Amino acid sequence: ITDDAHPYQAPGPNDLRGPCPGLNTLANHGYLPRNGIATFEDIVNAVGEGFNMEHDLASGLAAFAMLSRGNAYTNQVSIGGATDKIPALPGNIDGNYTKGLAAHGRFEGDVSMTRRDAAVGDNVHLDPQLFQQVSERQLVLSIVSYKAMQEFKYERYLDAVANNPSLEYHYGRFVLSYGESSFTLNFFANGTDGVLSTDTLKSFFLNHTFPANWHRRSSPGTIDLIGDGVDKVLSAHPEAVPGMNVNGTFVPEPTDDVSYFQLKKVLNSRLKLNIYSRVGSTKTLESTPSPPFWWFPKVF
Repeated sequence: ITDDAHPYQAPGPNDLRGPCPGLNTLANHGYLPRNGIATFEDIVNAVGEGFNMEHDLASGLAAFAMLSRGNAYTNQVSIGGATDKIPALPGNIDGNYTKGLAAHGRFEGDVSMTRRDAAVGDNVHLDPQLFQQVSERQLVLSIVSYKAMQEFKYERYLDAVANNPSLEYHYGRFVLSYGESSFTLNFFANGTDGVLSTDTLKSFFLNHTFPANWHRRSSPGTIDLIGDGVDKVLSAHPEAVPGMNVNGTFVPEPTDDVSYFQLKKVLNSRLKLNIYSRVGSTKTLESTPSPPFWWFPKVF
């Protein structure tokens, strides 16, 4: 994938980088602006060119990044932390600067693959111990498989439930968290054979660079591809459910809240997810009214 127009260049002291190794890699190779400040179009084009991500999925992720932690009025978002190079939102509703994708609670959240939860550690930078755990979980020939990811993600879930007293793992974050693992397996694997080796994993997660002799996917990666991957990773441990820790006790998400059923309805139609069956709901999606105005910020 690397070419003369996109050489690797380590970020400078003022370049912004954040929790997403994919975006960091794209910025280090110049598919995204190297300063880490991107527009909606920058992200859509970069993930398409760098990873062969299909346009609808790319647009959805770019929109989520922009609306959750950027400034949609100026069409700018930091892939890292806050910066005075992006104006504040009207009325300073998100502070003196837009906080960027590294800020906890919207785009970034608990139970990530290789970062600690914000309440108990560094939620922005890779944790070597966590990375060692995921890179060592291979079945044969140093290949990261779905089986390895199934067990690793479940271990991360159990660890967060046990050790993060402020755990927030609502339905939206639950889906995004497992989506990270599906993205890793489907977009970081070498397009020539579909294999994700531990060496490739290290190149993306540790060095934020495209590996040598690595090729992007041969076919566009769609939202259905990610949804199928999420279901596959979840299938090994159906006891993992959305929820939060309250006074030292894990409380599963409520099953009678209209906002969550609306989110499920939207996601199930595109991602083929069956997550809420894990929580034992009996309410039908068809009977759920339209979401109220506060739906988007609540679920994410």
